[in-house]
Amino acid sequence: MANFFVLFVALIVVAATPFADAFAPTSSAGRPATARSMGIFDSISKAFSNEEYGAPPDAIKATARHILVPTIEEANDVLDLIGKGEDSFAGLAGQYSTCPSKSRGGSLGSFQPGTMVKEFDEVVFSPETKIGEVKGPIQTQFGYHLLVVDKRSGGSDWY
Repeated sequence: MANFFVLFVALIVVAATPFADAFAPTSSAGRPATARSMGIFDSISKAFSNEEYGAPPDAIKATARHILVPTIEEANDVLDLIGKGEDSFAGLAGQYSTCPSKSRGGSLGSFQPGTMVKEFDEVVFSPETKIGEVKGPIQTQFGYHLLVVDKRSGGSDWY
């Protein structure tokens, strides 16, 4: 009876090794590591990992600057100054914007869709908005914005 038990255990080990090898990572020599060399829990975690597919893509993000003013007349005046090249966008933001971001040249940093108000997001994440182009005036609950999208990342190639 003892011989039968030993034979039974040996048969299970031999049969389980190819199955475990299918889920095992390769060794530094390029050969599959066996369940015995890496441990049973490592082979199980390998079976449920997603390493061969790589990391998920970055979320859609944009980096933008803006100038916020209370009236459309002021927005158009600042837009005229930008068109004439009177000052840089950052300089005009520091001079005219009512937003605290004026101390950073109007920079809002990077953000995902849904972070800003709807009207703002629609322009920033629109395929028609070109990188570096001044857009506006855009009316929101805060006033009128002139904005520049500096960068977009993640998502797809629709922009």
